[in-house]
Amino acid sequence: MLKLRLICMGRLTSAPFREAAEDYLRRISRFYSLSVTEIKPEPLPLSPSPADIGRALDAEASRILAAIPSRGVLWAMCVEGKTLSSEEFSSKVEAVGTSGAGELCFVVGSSHGLAESVKRRAALRLSVSPMTFPHELFRVMLLEQIYRAGEIAAGGKYHK
Repeated sequence: MLKLRLICMGRLTSAPFREAAEDYLRRISRFYSLSVTEIKPEPLPLSPSPADIGRALDAEASRILAAIPSRGVLWAMCVEGKTLSSEEFSSKVEAVGTSGAGELCFVVGSSHGLAESVKRRAALRLSVSPMTFPHELFRVMLLEQIYRAGEIAAGGKYHK
């Protein structure tokens, strides 16, 4: 069974998002072994300067990169990344599973995104949309797509 890891800045604080995420985690367990690593975002002032944001992203990057296992494949979720159909996403996830990689790690940054060092380390920069979404909603959306990828690979009816 392919191991997946979701590395996220911050926690799910809203009960409806937590419940939806837990539901998808249960569903996903039929296809993948998925763990979630939540990393506390760096505190920023109310009106951070670009330098403040850069320092925060660099500090977060060191914790993100430390959370990736040595044989882990990193996919960075970022707005400038590549967009894929659900079928293409499923195919790429399955390809990682057959590549001998130890674990596929999806990284979701803080509200200011991800440091360039994380993006450079990524085997794939992935975007679900050029639109911006709240982080809690996005996490549920990503979990839904991971579940859908498993259903597609298994020939299930959920995707149809």
